[in-house]
Amino acid sequence: MAGELQQTLERLRNKSTLLVDRYNALCRSKADADVRIKEMSEIIERQKAELERLSSEIEYLKIATTLVPDRKEVERSRAVLSGLVREIDKCILELKE
Repeated sequence: MAGELQQTLERLRNKSTLLVDRYNALCRSKADADVRIKEMSEIIERQKAELERLSSEIEYLKIATTLVPDRKEVERSRAVLSGLVREIDKCILELKE
């Protein structure tokens, strides 16, 4: 009877040691996971800020592109201005005469 009790106690001691080892391993894994989660959260925040900055830049570029005339409009504007300058020159010549 004493031998069986000793064996039972030894099995319980082994099982409790195994449980403590597993618990410690889980605690280390959780600590590592918490550190990793913190790192990932910081990366996410930086990427959100970068995304916001780039979105603003895209919006500004769209606005700038809309405001800049295309080549045809520039040529047409130059032609109109050249015509007006010629008319002004004619008027000046007429006034001189």
